[in-house]
Amino acid sequence: MAPHPRAQIVDRLRKTAADQQWPSWRLTSEIQQQADTPTLLMAWRLAMGVTQEQVCQGLRGLASDDGQQCAVSCQQLSRWEHGKERPGSFYRRLLTRWYRTNVDRLGLGDDPISTYPAYAESEEDPLKRRTFLGLAAAVPMITLEDVRKGLDSHLGVTISTADVDHWRDVVIGHASTYGHTPPAELLTGLTPDMAALAELCRTHPHQRDLHVTAARLAGLIGAAHTDLGHDRDAREWLHTAARLADLSGDNETSAWIVMAQAMTALYSPQLAHVIAIADRAAPAIREAGPGAAQLAGLVARAHAQLGRHTEARQALRQAQTLADKLTLAQQHETFFGFPGRELAMYTSQVLTATGSADAWDAQQIALNGYPDDDPMDRPLILLDRARFLIARDEIDAAADTAAGAITSLATHQRVPLLLAQAAAIGGLLAQADARIAADYIERIAA
Repeated sequence: MAPHPRAQIVDRLRKTAADQQWPSWRLTSEIQQQADTPTLLMAWRLAMGVTQEQVCQGLRGLASDDGQQCAVSCQQLSRWEHGKERPGSFYRRLLTRWYRTNVDRLGLGDDPISTYPAYAESEEDPLKRRTFLGLAAAVPMITLEDVRKGLDSHLGVTISTADVDHWRDVVIGHASTYGHTPPAELLTGLTPDMAALAELCRTHPHQRDLHVTAARLAGLIGAAHTDLGHDRDAREWLHTAARLADLSGDNETSAWIVMAQAMTALYSPQLAHVIAIADRAAPAIREAGPGAAQLAGLVARAHAQLGRHTEARQALRQAQTLADKLTLAQQHETFFGFPGRELAMYTSQVLTATGSADAWDAQQIALNGYPDDDPMDRPLILLDRARFLIARDEIDAAADTAAGAITSLATHQRVPLLLAQAAAIGGLLAQADARIAADYIERIAA
């Protein structure tokens, strides 16, 4: 390998893959064959162009998203990549999710990898294995001038500012329909644009603004999956969005993605995970823009629901402090920003969960910020009001409020997230009055 360093081979194959639009499995297979990697696992990492530390961070993040601990180190990953040890089932599952493939194609399955051909014969690149071996016999003389020219060539492959602005407008257009278009329909509508953006990111890996735009669209997809109750899909898309945001180096976008991850966790059984997600974000991210302000609000809601009233009030004050620093544009942006009405909603939810006597007034302030036909936040505030009424033993009023929040919506607007919250209200009503609870369940099911 000395005359033909592995890194050079990998770089060449990655460039060929980008030019000819190879699938990731083909690129991985070529790298294993031509760069003579000890394992397919190493070939996958080289194909992605990431470091061992980045993979380890990704695995730890995936495990944390599931509420589990992962202590994988670069040394451990190196042993797996060199075939000295074999990862257990827990780590194999994380690796398949990180690389978005199956255990067999990672070389970690029970079946011989030879039964999984890299690609069909008809797809094979004209540069055959024998051609590569012939080229490998010649030792290239690489100079710094060659390196400089290669960098210039790479940096010259850019898309115009007008094109970047176009894609930013496309994402804003999709985001503007969120909450008004059924989530499944929204996902269908944006799929072609996400595919086109993904291709642009692949062919222009250095273009920062492009990754910001792709991260936001991936985050929108994650939010739609959250509304549909597709927790796994939401986590996967938000993980991809986080990686795109990290590549962009834009802390504000990263903060928004972290917030979206916390939002998904807020409606899961593992409520404490909201706080864990926020805690593991870098300080610069926790202070950056609308996402940071909203994240602090989510942390306040999580603390309140967990009975940690002091921590909830502290986090709510932090949310207010960060919100006060936002520009007018950030305050008026309804999806990627943090409007004052959302902070009012979070305040009402925190006061409700902590049993504050001021909760009713806070709910009213929050409700006044939304139109009567708002299909998501307003129903959530009304369901919270129903919880407040149950705590005051006003069972009939609570049932009427919660039922009205759901029955006022068109059928396609009754997304799984809302129905799950409505069902939780039914459980609380049943503890107080079985008859009222049964009538309530019948009304929201109609």
